[in-house]
Amino acid sequence: RAPQRWIVAWVAVWGAAVVAAGVAWFGQPVGYQLMAVALVLIFALVNGISVGMVDQNPISSAFVLTVILMAAVGLRQPHVGLIAATVLLVSTAEACDMQQDRSTGWRLGTNRMIQFGYQVAGIVVGAILAVLLARLFMDAYPVLRLDQTTLPADAQPARWTSAMTYKIVGALRSMTEDKPYLRLAVWIGLGIGLVTEVLRKLIRASARYRRFAEQSRVGKGCDFLLDAVLLPSPYASSFGGFVNLPAAAWMAAGGVVASLVDSRAQSSSKDAALPDDMSTTSLVGGGLIAGDALAALGFGIAGLLAVVH
Repeated sequence: RAPQRWIVAWVAVWGAAVVAAGVAWFGQPVGYQLMAVALVLIFALVNGISVGMVDQNPISSAFVLTVILMAAVGLRQPHVGLIAATVLLVSTAEACDMQQDRSTGWRLGTNRMIQFGYQVAGIVVGAILAVLLARLFMDAYPVLRLDQTTLPADAQPARWTSAMTYKIVGALRSMTEDKPYLRLAVWIGLGIGLVTEVLRKLIRASARYRRFAEQSRVGKGCDFLLDAVLLPSPYASSFGGFVNLPAAAWMAAGGVVASLVDSRAQSSSKDAALPDDMSTTSLVGGGLIAGDALAALGFGIAGLLAVVH
């Protein structure tokens, strides 16, 4: 009970500090800052469950929904929505990471209070470094200053793309530019996502369908087509709608290869006993992602050094 009280007290102090900083340093309205902090408690649970189940954090959707809710209660100033929703975005992302780290720490038998203390210190340092690094990279790579949402398809940067940017900028612009078709598109998207997920749940809940999908090669093929083509998850379909085709195609190809490899590996009882995040394809994929990130970091540092010198 003592650690729980400590966490509750820390959340209260943190929330008050965030609101006070927003009002004192950025001149933000108290109401929208409080609204953002209150929504953090909700989205930290929703996104935290998502991260724990599928290792995906739909954080950009939380940002967009926050902006929509603020606009619904009367907000018409994009910069206020940007700062308030950024409070939610950063806080929710950190909360999800800390939830996962707490789970890991529990399995390792560490003291989670000490662990949280170091994480808080890291967040403070990271907040400062993020501003400095953002300025550094934007000076080194002017393409980062471009508004990709206003560029035609043939003028999009080849190596810089961000689906999250499209969502954030589009949501903020909707506050000042009344475009009814955007609201209609949002409702259509919500409807498609809801219907798709309900159908996926109903089909997968059928014992007859599971037997069909697991016990024959035809069934496995039909299950793959259902999951990848006919009724893709809302996350996958929305991802393909925002991310540029070359990047989405590479990820789709990787998913197909991983599925084929995993289907062959299921015949081994040793591999079948492993969790999904410990499978061969998952570990190899994680290594490729880490290697790509290190390579990108190396190229970025080389570019920065060239600018400095």
